[in-house]
Amino acid sequence: MQAAQGSVSKALALYQQSIKDHPREIAFYILAGEMYESQSEWNNAKAMYQKALEIEPENPLASNNLAYVMLQQGGNVDVALAMAQTARRGMPDSSNAADTLGWAYFQKGVYQSAIDMFQESLRLNEKRGAADDPTVHYHLGLAYQKVNQPAQARQQLERALKINPNNSEARKALSELRG
Repeated sequence: MQAAQGSVSKALALYQQSIKDHPREIAFYILAGEMYESQSEWNNAKAMYQKALEIEPENPLASNNLAYVMLQQGGNVDVALAMAQTARRGMPDSSNAADTLGWAYFQKGVYQSAIDMFQESLRLNEKRGAADDPTVHYHLGLAYQKVNQPAQARQQLERALKINPNNSEARKALSELRG
């Protein structure tokens, strides 16, 4: 509730207290990790997800979130890929898990598998009736660019920008494509 009202520091304090009171409850580590991630405090987010995985090594949500943070921060792509695969197995209907696995494939240079996962992520999102995710369209656009499909790349990057006009990475990728 506090996080939704914009008080991330109060939410984090509550999660930290909950961790002290219930040190084996991984939900609090994951929630704290997500708060840190929302503030781009990557090392703290990573530490929270790692702690959750120490308690429950196969937890799909912690695996997914840690894999994504590692991929964003230049961590070990092979480790992140393995965690993303664990997450996808544990959460087969999660659009986020499909996107994370796609992003891991992208980072490994396995672009067709990445495209398949990003398309699956969009399908799962649509199936749930969730809002269109600009990040997935951005990732898909980059993957299409890598396999030399500029029309599809442009379409996805433009879609990402339509949803989120402030996405500077998508804007940059689109200008490079046009360049």
